[in-house]
Amino acid sequence: MIKLTVNTKRLGPVLARHPWVFSGAIKQIPEGLECGMPVALCDENGRFIAQGYFNSYSQIAVRLWSFDEKEEVNQEFFDRRIKAALALRENFVLDKNTDSCRIIYGENDFLPGLIVDKYADYLSVQFHNRGIEFWKEQILTALVKIFKPKGIYERSDVKVRGIEGAEKKSGLLHGKIPEKAEIKENGCKFWVDIMTGQKTGFFLDQRDKRLALQKYVKDKKVLNCFSYTGGFSVYASKADAKKIVSVDSSAPAIEMAKDNFKLNKLDLKKADFVVADVKE
Repeated sequence: MIKLTVNTKRLGPVLARHPWVFSGAIKQIPEGLECGMPVALCDENGRFIAQGYFNSYSQIAVRLWSFDEKEEVNQEFFDRRIKAALALRENFVLDKNTDSCRIIYGENDFLPGLIVDKYADYLSVQFHNRGIEFWKEQILTALVKIFKPKGIYERSDVKVRGIEGAEKKSGLLHGKIPEKAEIKENGCKFWVDIMTGQKTGFFLDQRDKRLALQKYVKDKKVLNCFSYTGGFSVYASKADAKKIVSVDSSAPAIEMAKDNFKLNKLDLKKADFVVADVKE
């Protein structure tokens, strides 16, 4: 593992376990490092501080994923990280009423640059930079082994990849992906377009907010702006809102919102679906 020395004056953020190390904090970066190569960070006395992968010669030089000098980065490393992330979600999120959520959330799960979303029996993945993409084979091997998914689809079509010179990518990585997949969230059902939908197919990060909304909408009129496929609208209808209006500029999204109402056997007479630009 290549060792890089951190300037004494720039040690603070690294010692505080900030997951990014900027190029200005490193005394010298040797030529020829490939994005993704494992590196160890040391102080000016040669003492180990952390390890991660070389990210690029741009502003963020290293992304950290371990503070254990003895931890080897191999297939078992990725198996452990992904199992730990799944166990956390199984403990706090996944149950008989919710079969979908974000499993890997980049730095938060000590796998910087990686996003993995679980949609029932399918996985949607994003590699946000070339550094984490270097470990793609090991990551996919772990995902297949641990989840045994029916399909894995790559959605590395995010703008952030371009900042570090990586091309946008999307496509099937394993198994098969349906045109739309059915998921459950807090007892609500949704159709999700994993291949071409926004984000990785659905706004999974809004799960708790959608649930919180239900406390306020009984017998109320609800306007859902930028409604996408009607996530908040379905929750509102299930909580006995008097009227729900969903507005989005995407006609396909509005059609799927209607389908989501039908999937949940909700009263369409209490719902309006409008294709329009909210800002206008």
